[in-house]
Amino acid sequence: MNEHLTKPNQPSIEKEEALFLLSELDKTPQITQREISLRLKISLGKTNYLINELIKKGVLKVRNFSYRPGKMGKVRYILTPSGFEEKLRLMSYFLKRKEDEYRYLKDEWERLQKIKGEPAGEEAKV
Repeated sequence: MNEHLTKPNQPSIEKEEALFLLSELDKTPQITQREISLRLKISLGKTNYLINELIKKGVLKVRNFSYRPGKMGKVRYILTPSGFEEKLRLMSYFLKRKEDEYRYLKDEWERLQKIKGEPAGEEAKV
């Protein structure tokens, strides 16, 4: 019996958001902050904050690709080599956390099935 069930670490929402943000920027470098905020379902202000923090850390670079006077400049977000490393590190963190959550839920399910008196491998009947 698994008496030492430990709940997985609480998620670091900012890490997940940074991972998904980096993924979006990697897929679509010319995406706008507004589009990112809509896709990730986070505020535009938080999107701007995360992007600026990633730029400060050297994970992202921003390049202007529209120089027409009087027009709002269009930018392209580029992952730096350390940006790719950060994306891999965040992905590893995310996958580890999901694996821990899965194990916790599986152990909890088995524990509840033992209490109920049913074999752990059987699917719940609806």
